[in-house]
Amino acid sequence: ESKNGDGQVEIIGWMYQYYNTERKNEVFSRPKSVKIPKEDIPAVTQLFTPDWIVKYMVENSLGRLWIEKLMASGDTRTEKEIAKDFGWKYYIPEAEQSLEVTEQLIEIRKDRKDIQLEDIKFIDPAMGSFHIGVYAFEIFMQLYESQGYTAREAANLIIEKNLYGLDIDKRAYQLSYFACMMKGRQYNRGILNGKTKCNLYDIPESNNINRTHLNYLGSNVADKKTWNELKEGLIEILNIFKDAKEYGSVLKIANKYDFESLKEFVLDIKPQMQVSVETVGIEKTQKDILKILNVAEILSQKYDVVVTNPPYMGGSGMNSKLSKYVKDNYADSKSDLFAVFIERCRKFVKSNKYYSMITQHAWMFLSSFEKLRAKQQTNTICSMVHLGARAFAEIGGEVVQTTAFVFKASRVNDYRGSYIRLVGFNNAEEKEIKTLEAIQNPECGYYYETEQDN
Repeated sequence: ESKNGDGQVEIIGWMYQYYNTERKNEVFSRPKSVKIPKEDIPAVTQLFTPDWIVKYMVENSLGRLWIEKLMASGDTRTEKEIAKDFGWKYYIPEAEQSLEVTEQLIEIRKDRKDIQLEDIKFIDPAMGSFHIGVYAFEIFMQLYESQGYTAREAANLIIEKNLYGLDIDKRAYQLSYFACMMKGRQYNRGILNGKTKCNLYDIPESNNINRTHLNYLGSNVADKKTWNELKEGLIEILNIFKDAKEYGSVLKIANKYDFESLKEFVLDIKPQMQVSVETVGIEKTQKDILKILNVAEILSQKYDVVVTNPPYMGGSGMNSKLSKYVKDNYADSKSDLFAVFIERCRKFVKSNKYYSMITQHAWMFLSSFEKLRAKQQTNTICSMVHLGARAFAEIGGEVVQTTAFVFKASRVNDYRGSYIRLVGFNNAEEKEIKTLEAIQNPECGYYYETEQDN
């Protein structure tokens, strides 16, 4: 059992990708007019993120947040020195800022010193085989150990408190769960005893829930008015989760529900109940609703760090349900699912915290994304690695042109972001080498610093 689980995790990711390859080819060989049904969405949109891009995204979001915490707490090392001490090779130190900007940043960051490790919530809302989450696990492990926790304690805390993940695909969830628990087991052999609560889920649907069973739940609630309110809340949530596998993490859940009370309601069957035709299968109903509530809670929460490689699917491929949902809820980004995820991730993240993604680069140029660009100006671009074509070794040609970036969820006027332009380099390996060169040597000719209004 090596301490370095990278290789193992990559194998899980590749397995998942190759598992989907045949299905993907079959779907894409259908006539263009045939819309993609929900059971084929995972195969068509799943793409394994190269290791170094995962490291860039996680180091510059989660890593950056922690570096800011250390500096706000009086650590005298520079960003560059802290990143080097942790071994974060893809960390891009902040560009030099004007005095006004520096003052704004000090103000924004002064409460960073109060951040507690156990409170940092990190989510990948399109987790695939949890490649991003597993690297976040490693970074969290470094942070816990640097704070004096034992690796054993830390493994448990990371899984229970820090890491969250969602995917529409059940098989992705199974692989993610496996990867996450294996990662935990490297540091704590007892982690598989079933006591550790893992916050990874595939998105469930409420279509087959037997709603008559709701009448037999909630025996803990004596007050009829409260009972009715809780039941109403449950029904609202169940309605939102109808056909949820069509929509996945772009589902919107208002942050208004008392999930603790709802879960208690579901767990308490009326004790005097006779087993009758109406209550057959009630345990399964309870289990299914609890899963929906857990996922609804994850969807309604805000996070300190959001990192994902979202699904890419143009509007023309979307089936009618997905297409309608996206038009109704994400009018400014509806022409591709990856752009919808840019908006959704912004909603997931707490103000002044970080979200990082790798997406197709079309949102930066095409007129169909003009409104989305305007909306994105309420964020601050901390850094961007503009990858262009061929960033994914296994995708040939110009098909997928991508960019990876880190946004702060608030606007700092006149902030200078850091940009690495890799569109001129022709293969995945070269892009990685050039990124490291640019970080080491900003004079290289393809590293830029500029205010985003430019």
